[in-house]
Amino acid sequence: MPQTRVPRPRAVARAPLEVRLSRAAIAAFAVFLMSRTFAHYLQAGVAHRFPALILATAVVALYVLAACTALSRRRRRWVMGAMALLVYAPLPLLGEWWAASGVFLAAAALGLLGRPYSLPAFVSVVFAEALKSMLLGDDLAEVMSWTLTVTVAAVLLAGLTHFAETARVLYTTRAELVSVMVAVQRARAMRELEGIVGSRLDAIAAQGHKVLADADGETETVKKELRRMLDVAREAQREMRGFLQQEQQFRSSTPRRRDGGQVQRSTTPPGAASNTTSTGGL
Repeated sequence: MPQTRVPRPRAVARAPLEVRLSRAAIAAFAVFLMSRTFAHYLQAGVAHRFPALILATAVVALYVLAACTALSRRRRRWVMGAMALLVYAPLPLLGEWWAASGVFLAAAALGLLGRPYSLPAFVSVVFAEALKSMLLGDDLAEVMSWTLTVTVAAVLLAGLTHFAETARVLYTTRAELVSVMVAVQRARAMRELEGIVGSRLDAIAAQGHKVLADADGETETVKKELRRMLDVAREAQREMRGFLQQEQQFRSSTPRRRDGGQVQRSTTPPGAASNTTSTGGL
């Protein structure tokens, strides 16, 4: 009687180095862009200190979370709305030091929104930042300088976002191709196994007909033919068990990936388990 194997725990594959490095770069650059804002509001005696620190942390965390996860287009639009609210709503309360948060809205428009909305949204945010600079009392040179600063910083941050997304998509595509190749190899192996087992069963059937035809003959001849049938059946059983053992070892040694949507590996075909059960008594 065949023994039931306890499935081994499957290892979870980490994200590739390129994806992890790009996500770390996004987080580091985002913190750098808000570093002067954090430093200002960390000083003692600054008005609205704690709300500003909480809101600045929320802006950085929201962008990093949206840039490092695979969000749908609808959710990215919600992120854009929340980012716009965080950038412009506290501005009358927090003053000019809160202006740096506009870089994240411009980067979100360019890096998170898909075509054809990304470029018009980015241009709109840049114009809004120029208008905000004028409302804060800057002269023309300062307005141009701030607009250029927002544009360059947003392009860099959006570029890192696109790089992280491209690396994640390439890794996902590679994992899916590997999964398809494994499924094709398993299907081919099952066809080969079916041919081998079928030929053995045909041989057993032919010998069975021969035994029935010689049933009235000598006893030794009948025993000899039955032994041959048993040997063929045992050989087919060994081949089946060897194939299933290799399949189970392959499944237990293949890690699952984690990140943005999992690729499920195909399980052992139900026919293989039923064949093991049917040959277990030989």
